[in-house]
Amino acid sequence: MTKKLSIILFSMLGILVAVSCKKEPTFNYPEGTVGHSTITFFPTFEMTGDPVMSIVKGSGWTDPGIKATEGDAEIPVTTAGTVNADEEGLYILNYSATNKDGYSATTQRIVVVIPEHETPGVDISGEYLPIGGAPANAIITKQAEGVYYTTNCWGGGSTAVLPAYLVCLDGAKPYIPLQDLGYGAGRIVTENPGTYVNGVLSWTVTRLDFPGGALTRDKQWQKL
Repeated sequence: MTKKLSIILFSMLGILVAVSCKKEPTFNYPEGTVGHSTITFFPTFEMTGDPVMSIVKGSGWTDPGIKATEGDAEIPVTTAGTVNADEEGLYILNYSATNKDGYSATTQRIVVVIPEHETPGVDISGEYLPIGGAPANAIITKQAEGVYYTTNCWGGGSTAVLPAYLVCLDGAKPYIPLQDLGYGAGRIVTENPGTYVNGVLSWTVTRLDFPGGALTRDKQWQKL
């Protein structure tokens, strides 16, 4: 190896060592930024109490509360909707919050005012087969005292899938309180209680906002 070549190789090795030992840069960005970009923290909610609640008529109502945060900072929450504890029905409370960058988020609580306490031990939760056919079975789950959620209240030969909340206090007379949950069904209700006998749920459901006028159908579901 020539002297000249040795000098070149030694110089290159020195450069590589110097580069590899170079200290990593440190970044001391102001809080809430990365470089020239600002970090946006979208509002998140922490709800006290359950998202679905029931109260007995006349027992009074006080919102358990909800908190919104933007990162680690608490921000104001706006509530839309009210609950009349003296009138049976389903009530929807919508909560919203907006961060400093103008981005908003929403969540909601369902409150159902029931006429009386449920009979102890009553629970009609389960999977139900639509009598007359439907796109899928209905799954009914208990949400609060006397209150259930069904993935479909319509069925019975229709391709429409309409989720809904229902009330059943005695295990015999289920009904759907007037509600509009925004699933494309508009307002739905059972004007009169249905029946629940030997695992067969029967009721007459009305879609009040159906195009061309209210549409009422008798529906039956068999518990599997």
